[in-house]
Amino acid sequence: MSTIWCKILMTVRSFFIKKPTKKLTWSCEDYVWGKKWAKTQPHPFKKNKTLWDFVYDKYESTYTIDNLNKFLFNEI
Repeated sequence: MSTIWCKILMTVRSFFIKKPTKKLTWSCEDYVWGKKWAKTQPHPFKKNKTLWDFVYDKYESTYTIDNLNKFLFNEI
């Protein structure tokens, strides 16, 4: 997919997903909400990637939630 289409897709998705205003906890609802929100944010370093690609840890969901909280509240 080209860079322009990725940006358009992220922008359209962001209209429907609210940014979390509180720290995400380790519940299924917060994980899904964080995942949806992170997929609407650009990757900090790479084109055509999302923030989800950067914070996702396939072995441990608690690390993923912690990484998302760091980005949400500027703890990095």
